[in-house]
Amino acid sequence: MTDNPAPPPLVENPEQSELAAPAQPSFPVWSGWDVVFLFCFAAFSVMMLAAGGEVAKRLVHAKFPSVRFLLQSPNEGIYLFLFQALLDLLILLFIYFTITLKYNAAFFQSLKWRPRSEIRVSRYIPVGIVLALAVLGTSTLFPNPQESPIEKLLKVPLTAFLFATLGVLVAPFVEEVVFRGFLYPVVERRLGKTSALVVTALLFSGVHVSQLWGSWPAIVLITVVGFTLSSVRAYTDALLPSFIIHLSYNSTICLLFLVGVLVQGFPL
Repeated sequence: MTDNPAPPPLVENPEQSELAAPAQPSFPVWSGWDVVFLFCFAAFSVMMLAAGGEVAKRLVHAKFPSVRFLLQSPNEGIYLFLFQALLDLLILLFIYFTITLKYNAAFFQSLKWRPRSEIRVSRYIPVGIVLALAVLGTSTLFPNPQESPIEKLLKVPLTAFLFATLGVLVAPFVEEVVFRGFLYPVVERRLGKTSALVVTALLFSGVHVSQLWGSWPAIVLITVVGFTLSSVRAYTDALLPSFIIHLSYNSTICLLFLVGVLVQGFPL
């Protein structure tokens, strides 16, 4: 009686193996069209909020005479604060629901919020502080020939405190999510890291031009800030480091500005 020969070993079909392996999701999960839709949504939101603001002003004039003081020129910054806060909220919600609902993906993970390896947050805080001090120091060397719109706005103490709050608690997160989180990876995938760095830095400075119009030194400086933040995003391949620097930068600027307001004795 002869032993039955052992069956030949199974040879795995490479094609079947590739089919069985789960496909890795592309990064980013959203497309360039989603970025286009974001810009269209932002433009539409600006028009709707502007129209709603005009309706609110007329309503105040007609129905609420006791609060008409809010419409006086020194207090119009309150409306601008509400306008900016609502616009930031709408844009953030658009990005959040695009990622989580349209693509069924995790929000922070899809944005590459955290680096692959652990980082020391304290390492990036001084970068924002030094950047803010450098910007302020350079500004004193090149005084503005005329006041920029944001400087006129911040002369009113209440408006200054409101925008300082917005600049610390809202702007760093929303702007990093928009430019370095949502836009950067799309441009990087299509045009490369260098192009993504340049495009996001210029767009970041571009949205601040209306606030700084008439002050070319300030526009140049905010462009430098944009390049710094985008460079950190490109170098670390994560969003958290640039957010920390942005938060530290804005906090330093706002803190020094508010100290200056209090020292000069403006009434609150």
